[in-house]
Amino acid sequence: MPQLSLRLAVAFALAIALSLRAQATDAQTFAAEGSSRSFASVPGVHEYIFTGQRGPSSFDRIALHHVTDEAPHSQKKRIVFYLPGTWMNGTVAPDDPSHSLALYMASRGIDFWALDYRTHFVPAGSMQSDLSELKNWTDELFVSDIEAAVRFVKEETGRDRIILAGFSRGVSFAYLYAAAHPHDIAGLLVFDGYLGHGQKGQPPPGVYAEDVAGKHLTWDKREALLELVIKNPHAPAPIRKYKDAADNLNHVVYDSAAFGGKGGLANPIDGFSDPSTLARVLITYDRYWPAVQDYEDSFTPSVMAALKESRIPVLAFSSTNIAPDWPARVAQSAASTGDQQVHLATLKGWGHLDVICGTYAKHQVFVPVTDWFTQLPE
Repeated sequence: MPQLSLRLAVAFALAIALSLRAQATDAQTFAAEGSSRSFASVPGVHEYIFTGQRGPSSFDRIALHHVTDEAPHSQKKRIVFYLPGTWMNGTVAPDDPSHSLALYMASRGIDFWALDYRTHFVPAGSMQSDLSELKNWTDELFVSDIEAAVRFVKEETGRDRIILAGFSRGVSFAYLYAAAHPHDIAGLLVFDGYLGHGQKGQPPPGVYAEDVAGKHLTWDKREALLELVIKNPHAPAPIRKYKDAADNLNHVVYDSAAFGGKGGLANPIDGFSDPSTLARVLITYDRYWPAVQDYEDSFTPSVMAALKESRIPVLAFSSTNIAPDWPARVAQSAASTGDQQVHLATLKGWGHLDVICGTYAKHQVFVPVTDWFTQLPE
């Protein structure tokens, strides 16, 4: 028995040592990059970027955007760690706290961090044949990147618990992380997403990534339209049937078939968003996303059980235009943490992007979020 106990003690000590080494390695892999970025709309707020190598290839990189008002960390109300959606990254856009969650929070003393997934480092000019590496970019891999990033943020800020936020697909990653690390999370912020179970089958042979561009609105045409709207929204439209470039973009997002075709992606037609703001957000998108993730079901019974035991407080916001059952999916997922007081706001008439950058996002999303923070335990 003494020998067995000694072996267990040695094994336990080794496990702790390996864990500490992994954490130290993760922290060391992130390095500050370039100078800080300031914002005319919010003097005193700056953005810093840290990049980290996560594997041998040039694609195997992630980055963190730290948006802060420069107050000492001890004076911060909260630490928010934000996970963007499909094709998205942590770039701050637009430069307007009424339409940017990062700037709104940072201007109110909240320490805001956002993640660039590996997809941000895949060149837009790549061909499908160049992207075979992405067939292994599973949910599990991305969550491991999130784990490394959170460890770095906790070390940088000296805080043990964060508020984990996600938009769209980023919500699924947030739920997966929360199930594995419930003690890291003071609360979950859900922006128009739910825990997804993937579709049956597998990607077609040779298709490693989903392209944000389409057959008709190619990558080059997409970029040209967005740049035109940013430069001059009233310029002649690329497609003549629209009255100007802004109207052209309004119909591109409103009619998007992938989001239901009736203002599901965004609803500028009914005034829930502005084309110039949407262009500034959409132009920051990365081009490719690993196709394998659409065919995964990472929410196994054990993950769901762990999530239910977490009792993490949740504040969720749901748009309505994507599909009739969309708000119900958001609500059902929000209840999965087992918390007895889930807060859910259903935003009638809103599209997906309207939740994070729309006309009424500040008053109906950003303000309630910061109010909710005061209810959470430290």
